[in-house]
Parts: sequence; structure tokens; C-alpha cells
Amino acid sequence: MEIEKIIYIVIGIIMIVGYIPTFIDLIVYKKKAINTMSYVLWGIANGATCYYSFVILPDLLFQIMSSIHFLSCVSLIIINSLIKEEAKAPS
Repeated sequence: MEIEKIIYIVIGIIMIVGYIPTFIDLIVYKKKAINTMSYVLWGIANGATCYYSFVILPDLLFQIMSSIHFLSCVSLIIINSLIKEEAKAPS
């Protein structure tokens, strides 16, 4: 396996692992942990990249990585929106 492909895979794995703490905050601790607008923008960008990977650049590894990123962003947005905000006590 070429070093470039290994680096590509390792970077992709690191980026995907980066979603795990946010999923833990949302699912385990039921804590709204994302800036929704940022994730909407990242989701749009990842959606476009995912589309690009299937339509223009037929690279299986790139398709897998871009699909995981897109689905992660969408999942985080959905999970975050399902968490009810705690009522704040009056100061």
C-alpha cells in the first residue's frame, strides 16, 4: 500500500473519531453540544462533497469518507434538535 493512501486513511479515521465526543455529549449526557448553524453549513458542504464523490470522482474510499462525514453531520443535527432545552431558573 502506498504511503499516500495510508496517510489518507489515517486522516479520515482521525476526522471521523472527532465526531465521537459530540455524539457522547448528545446521546449519553443529553447535552446540546453543537452549534446548529455550523453543523448545517458543514452538512451542506459534506453533502456536496458526497455528491461529488459519487457523480464526478468515482473513488470508493473518498465515497465512504464523504458519506460518513455527511451522515455524521446530519445525525448530530437531528439528535441535537431532539434534546429538549432545560428550563433556566430566573436569576
